[in-house]
Formats: sequence, structure tokens, C-alpha cells
Amino acid sequence: MDIEDFLELTKRTECDCTCVGTTYELTPESQREDFVDVATEIGDRRLKYAKQMESEDNLVTAANFYLRASACYRVADYGLPGITDEKLTVYKKLVSSFQNYLRLGPDNVSVINIPFEDKTMEGYYGIPDNCKPDTPVLVFIPGATGFKEENYFIAHYFYDRGIPFIIFDGPGQGTSLYFKQMYLGVDNYVSAVKNVIDFVRADDRVGDKVALHGISYGGFLATQAACALNDDICGVISRGGTDKTDTLTKHPWAGQENFYLSGFLRKFNVDDLETCSKMSSAQDITDDLHKITVPLLIIHSHEDPILGVEGAKRIYNLCSSTDKYYAEFPGNTHCVNDQNDTASALAADWMGKRMLNR
Repeated sequence: MDIEDFLELTKRTECDCTCVGTTYELTPESQREDFVDVATEIGDRRLKYAKQMESEDNLVTAANFYLRASACYRVADYGLPGITDEKLTVYKKLVSSFQNYLRLGPDNVSVINIPFEDKTMEGYYGIPDNCKPDTPVLVFIPGATGFKEENYFIAHYFYDRGIPFIIFDGPGQGTSLYFKQMYLGVDNYVSAVKNVIDFVRADDRVGDKVALHGISYGGFLATQAACALNDDICGVISRGGTDKTDTLTKHPWAGQENFYLSGFLRKFNVDDLETCSKMSSAQDITDDLHKITVPLLIIHSHEDPILGVEGAKRIYNLCSSTDKYYAEFPGNTHCVNDQNDTASALAADWMGKRMLNR
């Protein structure tokens, strides 16, 4: 979020972050407004202003305000459980605002649709200027809640280093889940990644290999795909990931056991927690980790409150890669998001050099 929007949202719903001193001034409970309503209202204002700026041919400003609107809708979406009409309305604004930002922005990024089963997965495909036609492509895999718009700028670190990227919503994620009813199975995300690889291979502007980069639950999905598709890829990054979905869905957090399990009901398209639990437990790739031989980078907090550290260490220890690095960051923020710039640059520098030197 833009800091201006963050400060307004926080002041109207929680506390005044602009104060100078040793403490923040809490907003009186009687004056606190609904988080979703405020975030959506700010987003609507930014969107209106973006359209005005575009009509006046102030395109840089318009692009910025489209992006600001998208970010506001993104945090509003986090406050809307379930797939409701309100959530779908907010999410449509999120995606359209973001795509307007891309349309007016300075980068060579296009909206793509990748075939999967009898539908298509929406994604963003960036190819830097002067990209050599044999350059591998970074394929970024979002997680359980942060989808392609939220994680776009982490993938963009590779673009800044001359490496093309694709970030997409696979089954159980973002637009694929909300608008196309594409659900996650025990292992169907592997097929989704294979279709992305086939899409890359059909494009003679880029090379025919990809490196996979997954964040949070996407770290599991990327590693699962790497186990099955090792010969089709040239590297894999797991940031805040694991080798067992149970370490996410059944990890206690905020004083609640199995905190994320119910959130997978809609991803798996099941109605009961027992079936959901069985599908989660079936997503276990520990015994297949030895199949990974490509360069491997693990990025993980010293203590991850959402899914712990054991899964990340198993990936590192059990894979067969001879070129691998475990980057442990101090603290306990999930996916090292409190040190995002440092972690994202490390990923792009470490894996980017290996991709470009193939």
C-alpha cells in the first residue's frame, strides 16, 4: 500500500500512526470504522482519481493511482471470508485496477491466459527489452491467500535483472478460483505448472527452461512441481515454504489449532473438515525430495509463526541438489516479509545468475 493510504486506513480503524513520541494514539473504539468498508472506500477514491488523471493524459499519475486502488482492494479482500458477492465485487476491482496499472506502466508486461484442463489460468508475462531468446523464464507461484497481484513485485525483481517472468493464478488461487471455479487437487498443480512450461516453450522470444519460485504455500507447490518436473526446470526457490501441507493447515496460530485448515475447504471444493484434512495430509512430498537435482534456494525466517521451519529444513536436507543455499533470516515474520526487499533481491541475484549462466 501507499503510505498515505495506509495511514488513513489505520487511523480510521485502529490507531494514529502519524503521532510523534513513545506510543501510538489508539482510535477510540466508538470511532473505529469497519476495516473492509474503509479500505474499499479509499480504493474507490483512488480509482476515480486514476480515471480522471488518465482522461487528462497524466498517465504516470494515473498508473500510480490505479496501483494504489488495487492495493486498497487487496487488503479489503483479506477481511472478507468466504466467496461472497461482496468479495467478488471487491476482487474484480482489484484485478481491473491492477491491469490498468500494467496497461499504463513502463514495463513490457502483458496479461496472458494459459490453458489448463478445459479452462484458462490468468497470468502476467513480463519480457525485458533486449532479452536474449535463450533466456530462461522465472515462473512465480503465489500461496494460499496472496495471489498474483500481491506477489507481482517480487517476481519483478527478476525482470529488473533482464530475466522474463510469469506469475499466474493456478487452481485454488485468485481469479482461477473465484471466477473460473478451478479447484486444487492433491497433485493437479503439477499439471498446471507443466502447462506454463509448455506455454513458455511455444514462445520463441525466450528459452525453453524455467526456474520455479514459490512463496508461502506456493513454496510447497513449487517444490511439489520440482519433484515431478526436475528435468524441465533449471532451479527452484522456496520462500517461507514446506514439504507437507499439514505444516500449514494444522499449525496453531493466533491461539487457534488448525488455523488455516478451514480456508482450504473452498480450495479443495469440499464441504467437511475431515475430507479437507485427508486431502491436506495427502499433499506430502517428503519422500520425493531426492528427485530434485537443480539449484535450490531456501529463504526462511528463523522462526516462522505460520508453518514453522521443519519443512524448509527437510527440503534443503533431502533434495539431491549439489548447488543449494539455505538463507535464514532473523526474526519470526512469515516469508521474511519484514525484510522483503533484502529477501527478494537475494532470490533474484542468486537464482538469476544461475539462470543467465546456463
